[in-house]
Amino acid sequence: MMENSIVSIIIPTYNREHLIQNTLISLLNQTYKNWECIIVDDGSTDATEKRIETFLKKDDRFNFYKRENLPKGASHCRNIGLSKAKGKFVIFLDSDDQLLDFCLEQRIKYSTEFPENDFYVFPMLVEKNQNVFEEKIIPISEDYLYNFLSYRLYWGIMCTFWNREFLNNLGGFNVNYKRLNDPEIHIRGMLMSSNYKVFNAAKPDSKYIMAETKDYQLLANKYVETLNYFIPDIIALLEKHKKIQYKYFLKSYLTVWLHHFSKFATTSERKIILKLFLYHKLINKNELNLVRL
Repeated sequence: MMENSIVSIIIPTYNREHLIQNTLISLLNQTYKNWECIIVDDGSTDATEKRIETFLKKDDRFNFYKRENLPKGASHCRNIGLSKAKGKFVIFLDSDDQLLDFCLEQRIKYSTEFPENDFYVFPMLVEKNQNVFEEKIIPISEDYLYNFLSYRLYWGIMCTFWNREFLNNLGGFNVNYKRLNDPEIHIRGMLMSSNYKVFNAAKPDSKYIMAETKDYQLLANKYVETLNYFIPDIIALLEKHKKIQYKYFLKSYLTVWLHHFSKFATTSERKIILKLFLYHKLINKNELNLVRL
């Protein structure tokens, strides 16, 4: 029975001693009790492990592992967690995300109505400026693949309720990516299956904490590295699934880069990004001249 199914909640963490406790408490507060939590540490050097130990001692639904092999990163840790998971369903949380107390109960209830789907999507809340909440509405769309390819990212990683078997067939996360992990796996999921359900009208059941970015130069560097994987990877997937005509929507990732990150990048990094989009014919030479940096 799906109503009794185990839900595996996978959390990568790195130096989050000041935050992870609230995430884990949100799991203890769940009205649906049949869950396991798999925490995978990415080499923390603070007291994160000590914080987690208190939860391990009080509740055997918590499990703790350490990443023992390279590469470093949340994606690798999530894949380790997925390899340990026993649940029929999987939720990925970052170590500062939280589930509202009815989250698992709501997701089990709704997924029971559509038992054959590969994944399900639910709205979330966004916390800004300490306890100021804003609902991130998921608009009704005829084509969410188009939206994600156009950088209209209507949901985050915690919003998706994955069927674990489908997730394993999908191959988990791409460990080469330092950014854009969430849109990449959702794009890949939508290309592999049209059998998913977005519950636009459901109550937001998770909370994303919007953190302040402290090092924009490092973030810009990570975007350069990731886009060099992401753009050719997505184009190859679109071609494989006979949707190559969708590739032109990827130009939006350049727009986001130019708007948010290019001013923090080096001249060399700016040239790399522009050449990348030109090489894949996502922009033409006339457009290149307009955005030349």
